[in-house]
Amino acid sequence: MRTSSLSCVFSCYVHLELSPLHTATHAEAAADRYHHAESKGQDELIQLLKTHADVLNDYFPNKEAADQYQQYVVSIPPVEDYVISMLINPCGSNGTYGREDSIALGYDCCMDRFGAGEYGYKPGSRNRYSDGFSNGLPVPNDEPFHNIEVVDEFGNLIDYKHSRRPEDEVHIDESCTGLREPHSACIADRFAASVSKLFPACWDHNETVDATLDCYTPKGKREKNCMQTSYSQNAYIPLCGGEFANDSSCGTFLEIHKANGSPYDDERTILSDVRLTTYSTNGMQTTTLPLTYKGDPNRLLCSYDEIDLRVGSMVKIKSNAAACCCPMMLSVNRSSRLGAFFCPKNKKFQDGPFTPKLTSLDERYPDDIHQRTFPFCPPFEDGKDVLMCTQERAQAKDIPLDHPGRYFSRQCESLSLDDDSDEFTSNDLSGRYTNVCPLGDAFAGCGISSSPGGVCQGSDQQFSFKDQIGKVVTLPKTTKDKYGVTFNDGRSMYHFARDELEFLKPPFNYEVWFVKRNRFEKIVEKKKPFRVIWPRCTFDNVNGQYFPYAQLDDKGVPLKVD
Repeated sequence: MRTSSLSCVFSCYVHLELSPLHTATHAEAAADRYHHAESKGQDELIQLLKTHADVLNDYFPNKEAADQYQQYVVSIPPVEDYVISMLINPCGSNGTYGREDSIALGYDCCMDRFGAGEYGYKPGSRNRYSDGFSNGLPVPNDEPFHNIEVVDEFGNLIDYKHSRRPEDEVHIDESCTGLREPHSACIADRFAASVSKLFPACWDHNETVDATLDCYTPKGKREKNCMQTSYSQNAYIPLCGGEFANDSSCGTFLEIHKANGSPYDDERTILSDVRLTTYSTNGMQTTTLPLTYKGDPNRLLCSYDEIDLRVGSMVKIKSNAAACCCPMMLSVNRSSRLGAFFCPKNKKFQDGPFTPKLTSLDERYPDDIHQRTFPFCPPFEDGKDVLMCTQERAQAKDIPLDHPGRYFSRQCESLSLDDDSDEFTSNDLSGRYTNVCPLGDAFAGCGISSSPGGVCQGSDQQFSFKDQIGKVVTLPKTTKDKYGVTFNDGRSMYHFARDELEFLKPPFNYEVWFVKRNRFEKIVEKKKPFRVIWPRCTFDNVNGQYFPYAQLDDKGVPLKVD
């Protein structure tokens, strides 16, 4: 029986070997079975991936995961990679700009040509703060040349002879007796200057947007309640096609947002948007942005202004804020290498409360090296500013023998009460003071003086936040609490009473964001501020405050605001 079976197997094998047709049929069948098994395996693997906890949220997000990923991420590209530029109303007021000589700029004045805006800032105020006032304190757009510093959109100073802005108009003013005497428009005896009304094409008019006006597309089509916006990018702009051509989560968009939000909307709320359809630009490209509020044709963006402090408000510290006496700063006494300094520190001499937050590894690596150069900053917990003092090794106690250098850094001593004099002092201070500095833990080594003007004693040096610009990050919960203010974009915080803060109303009330959207996030690569000056916002009688929009009546006219 066994011999017979073997014979059968052998004969079958021989038969297959001797039958080419049968051989081909067998191979095809085997291939079909292989492809079937492969396809089945792929289907099973996909089903596994769809249900596996490790990859569920990354590759197959449900609604909760989608909400988590659909967040805004600010990622401004380095200028060495590529540059994005934007202009508001580049051809004038919402698309056409009538001049005194009756010449109107065409609605396509900023198509395929290069343009730029120039901005006026208060002299000496540039580069004071990293968020909101990064290029200084803006001045009104009708301020003549002799009262401003002219800068580009990055805050770089523009020399007068390189400016595209037309020269000021000079006229006779009998009241003028000299430069800025008796008013700021005066430039000389009997002469004053005013801003020319003649501006070049492809210019930034982001300070005077009227939401009640219509605008024109670059092809001359008139649209309701909108403004022209020009953009350029010296790299390809990501676009989406095929089944994703109309997907709101795919592509590059211009979005209008309320900077820092409002009591009605979060800053991330999209008030209006438009999809970009040009993947490369040679010069500026122009599109139109609706100025309706969230697409409602009966509501328009309005001249919304803040009336009180809230989270995100910009403030200036008044002169009545506490002024404290600290050990002499090392910057004053650098020749002897003895003195006080703040940690963390950076190469731009913005130390302690003014050291900005590090946001990338590219920033952290060189900063870590800088912290370890003299004067040495040891690592501290995030969000903390520390007042450090240097000391000679020969005078130190309890210092390890292997500590490098003759001078070393240590945290300045906190003040303690002297029972004999009922005043506070330390080994690092040369004077005695009535109390410990109230500015926070970072100033535990400083005192506050009761003498007129807060004069410090001996070699002690006065520190004050007076005239510094910061941002409100926390609000008082009770009448006894204070406002939390940051001077470094949220890395650390200090507290002030309301009467110590001057509210700086933002010069602009909206922003256009250049956003690249994908399935998981919205990447903000540029923010362009602008101001809507008309219409006035409708009043909310229920809450006793203004809505962030103007309500239109049946005839399309904004409701009257008393």
